[in-house]
This record gives sequence, C-alpha cells and structure tokens, in this order.
Amino acid sequence: MKVRIKRHPKGVEEFEVEVSQKITLLELLYKVKEELDPTLAFRSMCRAGICGTCAVKLNGKPVLACSTWVSGEDILVEPIDRFSVIKDLVVENESMEKKLKVAKIWLRVGKEGISLHEEVNRKTSRSWDCILCGVCDSVCPVLSESELFGGPLSLTRLYKYLHDPRNMDYEATLKTLQNLKPELCTHCMNCSYACPKRLMPEGLIREEENLLVEKGLLQRQVGGFDFLSF
Repeated sequence: MKVRIKRHPKGVEEFEVEVSQKITLLELLYKVKEELDPTLAFRSMCRAGICGTCAVKLNGKPVLACSTWVSGEDILVEPIDRFSVIKDLVVENESMEKKLKVAKIWLRVGKEGISLHEEVNRKTSRSWDCILCGVCDSVCPVLSESELFGGPLSLTRLYKYLHDPRNMDYEATLKTLQNLKPELCTHCMNCSYACPKRLMPEGLIREEENLLVEKGLLQRQVGGFDFLSF
C-alpha cells in the first residue's frame, strides 16, 4: 500500500509498504520507521488509546494512531492542526498543559473523607476520561478566531470539578468557568465528532453555559442556532 506522510519541514513523502494483514496505523508507522526510514518522527507510548500522544490526521481526519485500523488502501498521514509542528508528525503539546495551569483547572481539596457517590461518578465520567490528546482543540473553529475562548479540552477537563463534592472552593472553579467563556462556543459539534474517546465535549460545554445562566453569571443569548438542540 502507498503511505504518504506529511513531514516537517520536507513536505509530503511517499512510501510503498508491504502489508499482508489489517494493522493499526501506529503499527504501520513503526513499519515505515523500522524498515524504510529510521528518521521518521512520531509519538507513541501506551499503544492502548489511553495516553493520547499518538494523535495524527489520517486522510484529513484526526485519530489516535494506536486505535485506528488500516488495510490495503492509499493513505495520507499528517500532524494534527492548530499545534506547532516540531518534526514530521510530532507537534508541540506542552501548550495544553500550560493552558490548564494558567486557568487553574484542578481539584481544590479541603476536608478528607468526603464520599464520591456513584451518581456523581456517572455524571462526570466523560470529563475524567479525557486523555489530553488535543484532537478536540485541533478541530475547534473558535480557537482559530478568538484567544478568549478556553476551548473544548479545557472546558471538558473543568467539568468534573464543578460537580465534585471534594472541591472546597466551588466559587473559584465557577470563576474559572466564566474566564474560559463557554458562551463563545458555536456548538458546531466538531469536537464531539472528532473526539476519539466519544466524550461529546460540546454537550459538556452546553451544560457549563447553562450553569452560568442559572447562576446569573451569564445572560442567555437570543437567536443563534439553539433551535438545532435536541
């Protein structure tokens, strides 16, 4: 099969790879690296869809290379969008961690021994399951236009702390939510369609926006595309 890889700063290079069976995209990249070009650069760690480091674009769609199967077809592999490319498929992802630190998105623990009931676990499970792959931010059109918007990754990670009874500074967390401006989300659903863990970030953002309205911290916008909500 023909494998075209967008390599920075060289451009697109094509490799002819012999594949006798269905393999993952990550296995294919290792095959190229080990058999054809040892200089090819990409990231991988867990190989189980948990660490999020192997996020790339396959034929224009962002995926986790370790969880995506390929077989007998010509493909194009590129680095994900909106992140500076270091080399080949490796992007600079330290900016994700920096955003979380700057926004202070963490659990503000106070008293010990507070129970976390199953109902809360179910409600916040999607937020806890975020693996920081960056795919949601890479497809968000608002982040390309406004630096004020926190982005789906940050808002997804924040969601659990808004409902966690162990959070001893709820008001600070609520202020963080205000600062991330969830109301700037266009609800285009790009992040939910692209999320490899199917966490539906857009739905969490909509809930956060509604929470600010309920608290009187945000005036509900008139018009827009809310009529498309189901």
